[in-house]
Amino acid sequence: MLAKLLLISALLLPASTFKGGTLCVHRPFRLPPLRSTPPEPTSATSPSRPSKHLKYDVLILGSGPTSLSLAALLTSSWSSSSSGGAAPSVCVASSQFSKPWIPNYGAWTTEWESLSSSYASLGVSGLSVDAVDRRWSSTSCYFEEGEADTSRVDVGAPYLRISRDGLKRCFTEDRGYDVVEADHESEALGVNVFDRGVAMDESGTTITLSDGTKVTARVVIDGTGAESRLTVRDRRGEGYQIAYGVECDVSVSGGKAGDYELDKMTLFDYRTGWSDDPSLQTAPTFMYVMPLGGSKVFFEETSLVAAPAVSFRTCKERLHERLKAMGLKVENVTETEYCYIPMGGSVPLPHQRIVPAGAAAGLVHPSTGYQICRTLAANVNLASAIRESYGMRPDEASARAQGALWTPEQVRQRDFAVFGGDFLMSQSAVGLQGFFEGFFKLDFEAWHGFLAMWRTLPNSGTHDTWYARLLFGVKFLAKLPPTVALALVASIATFTVRDLPRVSLPRSVTPLF
Repeated sequence: MLAKLLLISALLLPASTFKGGTLCVHRPFRLPPLRSTPPEPTSATSPSRPSKHLKYDVLILGSGPTSLSLAALLTSSWSSSSSGGAAPSVCVASSQFSKPWIPNYGAWTTEWESLSSSYASLGVSGLSVDAVDRRWSSTSCYFEEGEADTSRVDVGAPYLRISRDGLKRCFTEDRGYDVVEADHESEALGVNVFDRGVAMDESGTTITLSDGTKVTARVVIDGTGAESRLTVRDRRGEGYQIAYGVECDVSVSGGKAGDYELDKMTLFDYRTGWSDDPSLQTAPTFMYVMPLGGSKVFFEETSLVAAPAVSFRTCKERLHERLKAMGLKVENVTETEYCYIPMGGSVPLPHQRIVPAGAAAGLVHPSTGYQICRTLAANVNLASAIRESYGMRPDEASARAQGALWTPEQVRQRDFAVFGGDFLMSQSAVGLQGFFEGFFKLDFEAWHGFLAMWRTLPNSGTHDTWYARLLFGVKFLAKLPPTVALALVASIATFTVRDLPRVSLPRSVTPLF
């Protein structure tokens, strides 16, 4: 509890430096009361209290999209038929299972439709219909100062807002897995070394949960998020994405809310002319806009990636000032969102018996913060590896599962994006304006492939070899303003030296390592 109080206090102060858990909360923004007794655990197949020692093939810790999509894939009809018999027995352990998901998720339509088809073929349907809240046929960005009509860049690619309630239903209705509504209370002191609550032997891994229940499984999955206490990662070089958002009513006129067209989603508004505050240059933020119909709009002021992090207070103040400069007044707020996303760092260290997934596995895009599509796509690989590991010893099964996520080439692809995030952290607002203006001048397949950057997502093939990434970099440099291009070239040298002895960037764009 003390750690939570310190984290939230730091976030609400301007120019705060902090390290804490992945945080995304809605108003009212207050800590939950302390419980005198733990919540009652429940089973998905029985209303009665489960026995104190349960055994499963797979235990999944956490109940966000990472955990529940994997549970659904492992217990789907496809999983049963592909294994020639019963699907693996799966338990999800999380005190938050019955609570609604909080974050607002957006995705490129191309990626989401691809995922929907993939999941439907694997026995998990509804992603393209039940899990979509809103669609836009086109996406806009604003980089140059000046009037909206002349500074707007129409990216053209369709975008959608994911229905978090609908997505959760896709993974929980008619579920074939059990649920214990309790959490692990362990912390890793090193690889496979924990302070308490974890026991490992040849039969599997036993986790002691907060209600006293012990669960033993051949494979244990850590789906508890980017600040997992179970997964060991090298977190050097991390940056942080901070966002403050409101879903509200504003005045609309002529098909617009201020400068923003109501039939388009606005991905970036990096303009700074609405304020003379010099900190906009040194700690830049942008506006992200989702028109939701009528006068209802979701606005979010976002710091893309920074270290130290921009504070929530700064993002909140800028959101209201930016909208006020357009003549917009926030009214009838129905939702307030605070989001904190750690980005970058390394992939998890090898040989860990507890297998990280989603953000715990480093699947957050190191340059953009995108995660939901990458996680869902990666879970298809992970589910397949877990099924194929049937009969293996626990250590072998865990190694196979983790290897399915981070193949050597996938790590090199991620290293390329880690450098991108590091460069973005060094840029002023003018630098970011030039960077993204050049970025979206690339062919759709090239820029979209960089944003997707997972081997089974559309257009990722444009970045899946060292040569493809090198060619992308050369083409990108040619699109950038000269000052940004020179800064990028200089950053290649400084990052490479600072990153030693890992040589992650040279390894990602040459065949020499």
